[in-house]
Amino acid sequence: MKRQVKFKQETWPLLKPFVIARGERKETHVVTLQIKENGVIARGEATPNTRYGETPQSVIQQLQQITPLLAAGLNRTELQQVLPAGSARNAVDAALWDLEAKLYGKGVDQLSALPWPEKIMTVQTISILSPEEMARDAKELDGFPIIKVKLDANLILERVSAVHENAPDAKLLIDANESWTIDILKRVAPLLGNLGVIFIEQPLPAGQDQMLASYSCPLPLGADESCHTRADLNKLVGKYDVINIKLDKTGGLTEAIALMEEAKKLDLEIMVGCMLSSSLGIAPAMFLASQAKYVDLDAPALLKQDQAHNLTIRNGEMSPLNPRLWGGTFNY
Repeated sequence: MKRQVKFKQETWPLLKPFVIARGERKETHVVTLQIKENGVIARGEATPNTRYGETPQSVIQQLQQITPLLAAGLNRTELQQVLPAGSARNAVDAALWDLEAKLYGKGVDQLSALPWPEKIMTVQTISILSPEEMARDAKELDGFPIIKVKLDANLILERVSAVHENAPDAKLLIDANESWTIDILKRVAPLLGNLGVIFIEQPLPAGQDQMLASYSCPLPLGADESCHTRADLNKLVGKYDVINIKLDKTGGLTEAIALMEEAKKLDLEIMVGCMLSSSLGIAPAMFLASQAKYVDLDAPALLKQDQAHNLTIRNGEMSPLNPRLWGGTFNY
């Protein structure tokens, strides 16, 4: 039977503004894809990122272009050749995993040989605010074992100190989102370990990674914007300790699994991260969590509203993935 393909843009309001070095968000825009075949409905989600030149409109245009191929039976292997890595391919890849699970009665855990997601601990993110406001937010997260702190190039030590003082038992991951220089990194890195920091994510702009080759940082460094697919790995070895795998960068779980396996061969640690997705966009990434040293899948906790069968987070522990949300053998 010929497949039916539908997609639409959705907007999800946030509980409070999400502020990083590149700007502030009060809502997130996603594109959801639905494939129907033999009475089975499967879904995937794209979270476009302007940092990578994406918008909901550009994602929809990509989906329109490949709809005839999808309707004719395009599979995940073929998909890797017809769409570039990015959020549009992620939505299609996720829907095809979901479709395969439902058509053949095997969950994505069986199809991928990765555990069904449960008992996953994630970080919770604190946006860039004044030190006093970040201290308030840290106090609210005092029960979380790991907190992620967004930073820019200003008031670095003051902001981190405020978080550490108000959540002294939490380990801190800090994320500069490309806003630092090598001089800033060299100045602050030796001081951050005493403030509970265990990891620094993407301090320098992507493309300036070579500056890290001759620098021995006292804390592990992670590549986010600098790492999208396996093609990026060789240029990161010797500069970073960790890669942040996000499915909207890799173009889906299929490439993400391959990226993870190749990174491990190169002795790179794994972090699994996310964009400001709904629970539908987070679900496929959860299958990587058992293989990751760091997990940053807290987007559902940042939303005011969410999908049906949504994920919840309590003191850093994610609720088990409901197979009715994605990846199980249940139809919607």
